[in-house]
Amino acid sequence: MPVRRSVATGRVPNRQLRALLEEVGWTEDELARRVNGVAAESGLMLRLDRRSVTHWLAGRRPRPPMPALIAEAFSRGLRRTLTLVDIGLGPEGRRPQRDGATALGCASRPDAGAELTQLARFTGAHPQAVAGGAYRLALLTVPGWAEAVESRPVKVSVPEVSRLGPGQVATIESMVQVFSDSDTTFGGGRARAALMAYLTSDVAPWLRESMDRRLRRRLLSAATELTYLVGFMCFDDECHGLAQRYYRTALELATRNRDPAAYAVTLRAMSVQARVLGHRRHAEHLAEVAVITSRGAARPVHKAFFWGQLAVATAAADNRRGAVSALSAAERHLDQATSVTVPDDGAPMGGYHPAALFHQEAAVRALLGDGKGAITALSASIRHRPLCERRSRAILHARLAELHLDQGHLESAIAAWQAFVEDYPQLTSGRACTALDIMRSRLRPHGTHPAIRQLLARAAAA
Repeated sequence: MPVRRSVATGRVPNRQLRALLEEVGWTEDELARRVNGVAAESGLMLRLDRRSVTHWLAGRRPRPPMPALIAEAFSRGLRRTLTLVDIGLGPEGRRPQRDGATALGCASRPDAGAELTQLARFTGAHPQAVAGGAYRLALLTVPGWAEAVESRPVKVSVPEVSRLGPGQVATIESMVQVFSDSDTTFGGGRARAALMAYLTSDVAPWLRESMDRRLRRRLLSAATELTYLVGFMCFDDECHGLAQRYYRTALELATRNRDPAAYAVTLRAMSVQARVLGHRRHAEHLAEVAVITSRGAARPVHKAFFWGQLAVATAAADNRRGAVSALSAAERHLDQATSVTVPDDGAPMGGYHPAALFHQEAAVRALLGDGKGAITALSASIRHRPLCERRSRAILHARLAELHLDQGHLESAIAAWQAFVEDYPQLTSGRACTALDIMRSRLRPHGTHPAIRQLLARAAAA
């Protein structure tokens, strides 16, 4: 039976999209709203309405990254993974499939080197970064450590002569600290493209080489740290779809290296991201799996790192008792730690110090409705924060200002925002940009205040 085309446009109506819309029970306005929400998670602010959906239903094919965003919106609504082919927006001539693979890039056993090479294409502005993949709830379902290791058996091979020697591996290891320092001081957007290119040109090719087992472990450890770090940089720059894919690749590298501590650190980062985006149950589950994975495989400082995130995620899920218990566990583990000077966010993986614990305590208290306690804890976090951690200090000052304003402390809020604006011009960070937008929005009703006029003027020049 011939497919009918619209006489006016010559397009074939998208019957698959129409059927999915009827199955999920959404109006065209509701689909537009859902797609806007998925896009916002990766920093792409859309204002789609029913007219856009009407065009899609009539057969117009939206440009990337729109198809991936539509597929994710339907996947969430129907609670099953849909591909671009399933929604009628895949390559023409392809039939629908239900395995959730190819079109959205979720092969069950990805090659880490190939994935790093593919992801390096998405180094530009937010629309291009979103094209690297929408943030997908299906990718938050990850195996526990035992299952992950069991699914990747150890390969026994005859050692071959390799072009990679200890010197090359030491160079890669040294780059971990170089890129970490840049991220901590200047924000994730400053060196993200450079790190993505470095992973592609210098690291990915070596992952396919045969080499001595000890040397391979060192290479995989450095590759895992760098991949985790670029994931965090993407998170900091609010490119959440890309961040998620880099985190998944870091999980794969940690599994290949039989490194449960790195696996747990990456799960913890995925939990942080899920909570920030409002996926609270997923965040709590990921934090729980991180804690379980770290048992027997991490030092006390690392265990504090995991328990602190579990406290925040549990508080976000409205579990007061669980949050207080997890926070107490984090405090105990940090007290047992012998080192308290490792940077918090960035590489080395799993770093933690008192400023980080105070930060998590502030988040827990704020989520549980204790605004005054949150202010006290966040102020302590800022006092203990190392001077080199400019990005963290700026974002914490912005958050402290918001908490003060919530309590009606206008002068204290102004002081905290002034400290934020001091650091802001030196940062390239999507989170910092969002904090600046929040500052402008919240201070606008108080625009007649002289200090606020001056603050807003400085922000406009930043």
